[in-house]
Amino acid sequence: MKNIELLQNCKLCPRNCGVDRRIEKGYCRSGIPIGINSWNRHFGEEPVFSGWKGSGTIFLINCNLCCVFCQNFDISQLGNGSEISPEELAEIMMKLQLEGVHNINLVTPTHFSVQIKTAIEFARDKGLKLPVIWNSNAYEKTETLEMFRGLVDIYLPDLKYADNESAEVYSDAENYPSISRRAILEMQDQVGKLVLDEKGIATRGLLIRLLVMPGLVKEVLQNLIWIRQNLGRDTYINLMSQYHPTFQASDYPAINRRITSEEYSTVKAQALELGFSNVIFQG
Repeated sequence: MKNIELLQNCKLCPRNCGVDRRIEKGYCRSGIPIGINSWNRHFGEEPVFSGWKGSGTIFLINCNLCCVFCQNFDISQLGNGSEISPEELAEIMMKLQLEGVHNINLVTPTHFSVQIKTAIEFARDKGLKLPVIWNSNAYEKTETLEMFRGLVDIYLPDLKYADNESAEVYSDAENYPSISRRAILEMQDQVGKLVLDEKGIATRGLLIRLLVMPGLVKEVLQNLIWIRQNLGRDTYINLMSQYHPTFQASDYPAINRRITSEEYSTVKAQALELGFSNVIFQG
């Protein structure tokens, strides 16, 4: 496997654990094998990705964030799944291509960057033609993302916080705002604006997800302003309304509820006022 030395003093993500993943595990609780929960033809993504054939979604286990409200905590925090090699991951990509999906969608891939790079290269050599989606939490180092220039076609990051305190309390990542913004700028530099084919399916580019959370509307607004100023009003955005308290959210009263219609309406109005032309609204 190429670049395995990067796992022997692992600093792939902003945690910079420095562990030798051959013999121990760092913050992400992951070693050398790729942890995978499931893979399938998925219709729950944005329409530009799911289309009518589905997105070839591969759910990887563990995470370099510890979000107390994680909607997929059984995968990201409890690590439910099995271990495979890069060659086996490449075979899964090829099987999904044979099933006729629109793309290969890697969910929470950051902590397996070295292994996934090898898997994509194997799959390309075997004839993988589909766009590859990097579906991440945006808590990433630009140096690691640079490994995927020319290999990843679509970046699909969450942009969670604009405030250091919120990031620390809810995801144990005080520096998340600055780190994620630099990462997203790198993503845009690599793949540019989202490009759709004649049938409305994404083939390349960037789409940013903004999860509207209870009490954190101001941070979503701040991130919208940042996107407008740094990426442009034609940036594709999904303003997500599906937050619900789960995992450890009950321990945090401020987020132990669903969002109100007023909270979502405020964010929606701000996006329109800022002139965004490619926004997916969910309420």
